[in-house]
Amino acid sequence: MNKFRLLKENISCLRINIKLPFLIFYLFLFLFSLSACVSHLKEAKHYYTQGQRFSRLYQTKDAIASYKSALREAELEVKKNPSAQGYMLKGMAELNLELWEQAEKSFLNSFSYGFEKGEEWAQELSLFGLASSLEALGLGDTALKIYSYLLNKSKLRAVTVSAAQKYTDGILKRALQKKAKEKQKLLVAAFKVIEKLTNKDLSCGFYHYLQSQIYSHLSDYQKSFEEALMAKELGLPTLEIFRDNDLQIVFCYQQLKEKLSVEKWDKFLYQYKKWVKRWGWKNPVTPGWKKEAKHAPIN
Repeated sequence: MNKFRLLKENISCLRINIKLPFLIFYLFLFLFSLSACVSHLKEAKHYYTQGQRFSRLYQTKDAIASYKSALREAELEVKKNPSAQGYMLKGMAELNLELWEQAEKSFLNSFSYGFEKGEEWAQELSLFGLASSLEALGLGDTALKIYSYLLNKSKLRAVTVSAAQKYTDGILKRALQKKAKEKQKLLVAAFKVIEKLTNKDLSCGFYHYLQSQIYSHLSDYQKSFEEALMAKELGLPTLEIFRDNDLQIVFCYQQLKEKLSVEKWDKFLYQYKKWVKRWGWKNPVTPGWKKEAKHAPIN
């Protein structure tokens, strides 16, 4: 009887020992899958932050690659664990990749999961997409009205910045086709619109860049230079705009050299040389990224 009981206990222990590795294995799989779900969101945040850092350094290719990675991780996250945060992050990555329609859907989904601004952001993207389509169809005046509306109403900075660029480009294009008086009127009106944006967000270098462009068309090269200087110091969204702003600084320098009195020019040149040295330019008319012009003036 004792032998039978001992045998029974040994069999029970054997069953427990056999089951234990399987239980540990399944527990490990469960914990791994759980951590994988969490890591998709974590990785999406990491790649998105990385994309922003590359953007600030004007490393466009690396920034795009990071945003694409953020989007991929966000897609995996919302597939396995849909949430307001996951869809919001997905929409932000799509926004930086200029995937307007996809971002609109993502923000609507984020709203359905409790992200309050999701629906509002989706509506703004819908309007921006409509304006872009109208502009492509040649309905520029209607598109400008929508861009102007978004400049006044949008709370999504990416939309406001994009609309500001579209609006300014549209106005400048029209101004060049008008006679002097009407051209002046259009430019002054556009300047007031962009100035309002600048006053709301003084730290946005892009708005200063747009003001510099308008001042230049108004032939106020001193103010154009000052705004371009502000834009350069505060930072700009893309390498293309960064370089265009540098060329605007050079253009203003050349215009002011011709127009300022000797006394005013000497004062301006003294300060200008300090900025050129600070930026590491090769000379007053050659930014560091540009090939040096032959016989470039040093004064």
